[in-house]
Amino acid sequence: MEYKKLISNRKSVRDYKKTALKKEHIKELKNYANTSKRLINDIEVETLIMGNEVFENLNGKAGYKGFMLDAPNYVILLSEKKDSYIINAGYIGEEIVLKALDMQIGSCWITFNDSNLIKNNLGINSDKEVVAIIALGYDDNKTKIINIPTIGANESKTKISRVADNISERLGVEDIVYLNKWGCSATADDLENRALLDAFHYARLAPSTLNRQPWRFILDDGMVVLAVRNDEHTGTYEEEIDAGIVMLYFEAIVDVTLTDVTWILESPQKDYNIPEEYVVVGYCNI
Repeated sequence: MEYKKLISNRKSVRDYKKTALKKEHIKELKNYANTSKRLINDIEVETLIMGNEVFENLNGKAGYKGFMLDAPNYVILLSEKKDSYIINAGYIGEEIVLKALDMQIGSCWITFNDSNLIKNNLGINSDKEVVAIIALGYDDNKTKIINIPTIGANESKTKISRVADNISERLGVEDIVYLNKWGCSATADDLENRALLDAFHYARLAPSTLNRQPWRFILDDGMVVLAVRNDEHTGTYEEEIDAGIVMLYFEAIVDVTLTDVTWILESPQKDYNIPEEYVVVGYCNI
């Protein structure tokens, strides 16, 4: 997949045509979901693609403040419970979102609070936990993306805006990447000299709950450390889903532009003076 193009054009779709996904599209998406790269390989994950009965059974029980998006199809992602399984779900779920976009299928993550309630209402008999619900369908909204940046030395300073989804601006790389220690902002030149400007540019475009943009990176020689902010507006689930998504974006671009990387989901043995409201999710070596 052309990750740069897909990430630049990604948006959350709120309005869908009534047309159900083509059977061949469902088959292709399920096959991709079952064979795509995982953040954590030893966590068992199951992908279901269901129809509009999901809306009929979950309306008022899922969605932001009970508002359930009416879509023709939905991904239901199930996972066994292990360390970092929600982060893994964010990574896998967003892979499905980008694959769907590559097939010209729109999508949107659906908020929910109770895995057992979802399984009971959808008749899912599984000992795995529901870790993601994603609406799928053909976009019926003519909203356009504006101000897509050209890729170059000044891309980190480009502000991205859209005409929908309550998204107006994105932080620049200087706002989300620190050099060697917390608070020492990396410049575009710093990152370009390390061949990492593209990776951080696209990482900053990652979607996040309420568009909080909660992720911060520390670049320490050949190591990249990821920290995510805790705040009163979200819970652990949202924070970990957001972490999995931004890990995917960063990794996908580094894999294309530089080298293969693997995230290690633990904190490095070094004090970076990270504020208490941030939690180190993991790091990778480049």
